[in-house]
Order: sequence, then structure tokens, then C-alpha cells
Amino acid sequence: MLHHDKPTYDESRTKVAPRTREILRIAAHLDKTDTAREITLEWLESASKTELPDEAWSGNAFHHEAEKRAFTAVRAKEDDVQTWALRFVEPEEGDIQREWTTEVAIRERPGEDAEFCLRTLAKSTETKMRVQPRVPGFLEHVVKECTMEQGAAKIEKEPWVVESEYDAANLAEFLVDPDRRTPAFVLTVPEESEDPVRPLLDPMPLTADTLGIAKVIVLPAEYTWKLTNRFGKRLSVYRGAMRVYLSGFNDRADPEGGHDLFMPHRMDTPETAAKLGSLLRWMAARESMRGWRLGHDVIPFVSAMLPSIDLESATLAENGASAADQLAASARHVAMLRDELKLALEIQQSLTEENQSIEGRMRESESKLRKTQMRPRPTFDRGPRPSYEDRGRPQFDRGSRPPYGDRGRPAFDRPPRQYEDRGQRPFEGRGRSFEDRGRPAFGNRGRGPYDRDRDRSFERDRPRPRYSQYGDEDDDSGYGE
Repeated sequence: MLHHDKPTYDESRTKVAPRTREILRIAAHLDKTDTAREITLEWLESASKTELPDEAWSGNAFHHEAEKRAFTAVRAKEDDVQTWALRFVEPEEGDIQREWTTEVAIRERPGEDAEFCLRTLAKSTETKMRVQPRVPGFLEHVVKECTMEQGAAKIEKEPWVVESEYDAANLAEFLVDPDRRTPAFVLTVPEESEDPVRPLLDPMPLTADTLGIAKVIVLPAEYTWKLTNRFGKRLSVYRGAMRVYLSGFNDRADPEGGHDLFMPHRMDTPETAAKLGSLLRWMAARESMRGWRLGHDVIPFVSAMLPSIDLESATLAENGASAADQLAASARHVAMLRDELKLALEIQQSLTEENQSIEGRMRESESKLRKTQMRPRPTFDRGPRPSYEDRGRPQFDRGSRPPYGDRGRPAFDRPPRQYEDRGQRPFEGRGRSFEDRGRPAFGNRGRGPYDRDRDRSFERDRPRPRYSQYGDEDDDSGYGE
């Protein structure tokens, strides 16, 4: 019996499980590791309104929780390579429940610049993220105090403004640089603009949100011809438009191969500019995950956590820690590994669903393409056909046509051809009777009047078959008698 105070379905099955998605990645070379670590910790401590332990400032491993925020840092050493990694988990305030995870890793090698890596992940129940991706705020302070480079390009907190023909030539070389990993957003200035360095789309917030994952460039109208002369009109940008040059761009690139061109009407109002800015931020975030490989270019937190666990266990054993302390450390390590496994499974599930979604859209696009190719061509009703007078031609009249002779063609009444010299009867014309041509009538062609006896004698002279068709073998009667 059903009760009205209880639902007839399982509420636990109707809830959407939260998914963890990776939003962006950053990899760069750093010159001041201690400064970058201190700036990161100071900014996170101020944002979470808490006080970190002393182990955090000395660069050692620590774990700290405050108001639903969690800090976890590990430190590992393998041979001469030292790695410091930090994970910061923070819930987002609002109606939508989101949980943001920021991972920072710094790896030092002797005689080389340090590697700086950053990852941003989001956990929510949304099918599609309704938020603009942006880099953490502390990265701007790190770029201001330290030197960060990606290949031959330097990460700067302000957009690159082209101010001379030399800069324009350097821009062309930068776009075709094979070591470039981030997309380049080239914003041109309209020719009628009063400010020669102010494009239609504001470059400052775009630069701050895409710091390290894109390069924002402002190209005045007087230098756009440099790109046109180098790449041609189909790959250039001018007159207030903006173009995205992805990594791997060259002189023979396909304009439809992802190097999108956005015309001025896509950014001439605040609404269209905001929509285009969101699109560019998502484009830069996706390209960051495509350009930098996880575990090769970007250091994940788990890759530094595993050596840190081994190092901590060995340190406790060497210092003669009690069994209870070692057991507590082991339990903490198991909990960390369990959380990492859960996070990895969530990311894998998210990637699988995204891959299935992409395959579904591809199949739908292919189906639409096949239907379009099989669709018959539309017939256009052009109305009644105009007359000869409307088309400027004289009306066709067979009675007004001249005879063949007058049109330069030979007439049918030609003189008879001469066959006497070949012993043949001349052709005397057409349309006459047999008698007029000197031939007998149809019934008198070599035969007289119909004679029955003559026909029967003809049949008797024919060879008889071995067996009569109409009698016995000894029947000597003639055929038909």
C-alpha cells in the first residue's frame, strides 16, 4: 500500500553526482622560487582569512583547515631535484555549489631555471559550467615580482601594444614561432578611432583573466599592413576586427582551422563584447589543456605527494618515532591516497562523458551533412517565359521561311544523275507509279495471272519428308490432296 507522505521513487537516484573538471593549466620557467612560494601563501592566507602554520613558510609539508578551506603542501626530493607542491580547496559562495581546487608546483633543478606549474579544477553538479574561467589572482603578483617565461615569450600583466614597424615585424615572427604554446589574441584598432591604441574590446580584463594561457596583443591600424604583407588578406586582421592565432600557426595555415576571425560587430556593444570575452576565455583554457601535457609539462600534485609520503615515513623511522606516531602517519597517508584515487576517477569520468558528448555531436553533424548532400536541389519558379517580342527576337513563322534554294541549300528537283555510262537505268524522280517508272505492277512482277495448277505442280516438285505429316508411311498421296 502506497503512503501519500512518502515518494514513490528513490530520491537518491534523481540527484546528479558532482563531477570534477579540469579548467586550465599553466607551465612556465621561474627565476625566484622562494619569492613565488611566499607570494602564493600570503595571497591564499589573506583570501581565506586564516593563519598558516610555521611549516608552511619554511617550505615543508603541512596540512591546515579553516572554514571549509583546506591547505595541503608536500615536499619531495629525488636525487638533486626538489619539488614543492600545494593544493588549496575552497568552496564557492552562491546558490550553485561549486568547489574550486588550485594546485601549484615548483620544481628546482641544479643549474636550470625552476619550473612553475599551476592547475585549476572545479567540482559541481552542473552539466555545463556557467562560469568564466580565469587564472588565480596570486599569479598576477608572482608575475609582477618574478620573471616568468614560456619559451621565448615573457609573461606580462599588461597587453603587448605594437608601437613601431619593428614591433610589427616581431609580432609576425612571434605568431609563426613553433615553440609558442599559448594562443595569441590580436586586437586591431579601427581606422576612424580617436585613440590609436584602443580596440573595440577592452584588453585589460582579458589579459588579467588569461594571464599565462594566452597572449593579448593590440595592433594599431597603421601597422596592420605588416601582417597582410606577410600572411595575405585571408590570414591577416585589420579594420577593428580581432583574430585568434593558435599555436602551430604558419604561413600556409588554413583560416578555417581554428584561427577564428571576429568582425567588429561581434564586440561593438557591451553585450556582444561580454559574450565574445567569455568565448575567448574558454578558448584559452581549452588550448592550455591541449598544449601542455599533464605529467610531462605540468606537474600534478599526486606526482609530488607519493615521494613525499616515502620521505616522511623514512624520516619517522630514522628519528625513532613511536609506533603510534608511525601508525597515525600511515593512516593519514592512506586517506590522502584514497582522496587522490577518488579525484582521479571523477576526472576520468568527466573526460569520458565529454568524449561521448563530442562523438555525439560529430555523428549529428555527419548526419546533417549527409542529409544536406542527399537533399534535391530547389526549383525556382521564374514565372511565364517571355515572348519573342519581349526578348527582342522576331516571332517564328514557318510560312515566311524561304525555299531551300533561296537559303543556299540544293533543292529536291535536281536534274537526274547520269547512269548510262555505267549501264544502269537513270533515276527519273520520286513520287511516280511503277508503270511511269517502267516497272510492272505488283501482281505482274515476273508472274502471270494466278494459276492454281501451276502452284500445285510447284508443290509436287518439292522433296517429300520421310514420314508423311498427314498420313501413314505408305501413303503416296500428295501434299494437300
